[in-house]
Amino acid sequence: MIEIRPASLADAAAIAAIYNQGIAARSATFEVVPRRSEDIEQRIADPQYPVLVATNGGTVAGWAGLSSYRPRECYAGIAEFSFYVEAASRGRGYGKQLLQALIVAARERGFWKLVSRIFPFNEASLTACRALGFREVGIYEKHGQLDGHWLDVVIVERLIPENLATPPVAAGAAAVLSE
Repeated sequence: MIEIRPASLADAAAIAAIYNQGIAARSATFEVVPRRSEDIEQRIADPQYPVLVATNGGTVAGWAGLSSYRPRECYAGIAEFSFYVEAASRGRGYGKQLLQALIVAARERGFWKLVSRIFPFNEASLTACRALGFREVGIYEKHGQLDGHWLDVVIVERLIPENLATPPVAAGAAAVLSE
């Protein structure tokens, strides 16, 4: 049975191993340097950007996480997302369940949009995103090189309507508008 829960520091090695499978497979990230547990521990320790794990019988089979989109204040409600499933556990619904739980975690933290970039040939990730209401916005052509080859990425986004309330106009801006 699949259990989705917040990652703990004790999960860092398993998350790093799963992420490193994705790096080695060259199917989900432009990264080429394997991650260490310490890299993942830093990510888990940031309460603003949750990291979740999917377990089966206590074994971590996948993970998903949010990260900063851009440093400018106007983008504070937008988060980038990633999700990875251990090779032997793929095709069993872990990715979709992780992504669904990540949407809920993002909603609870006040994010109004989730975005990511996915290789066009990563059909499993694109399928999970489509099933959960992400829309494909476009394609960044030749977005980066991996092993000497230019690769495109599909841009996906999902709004979180509950968090889209229009903020009030600042007092200084209201004075300029009324003049």
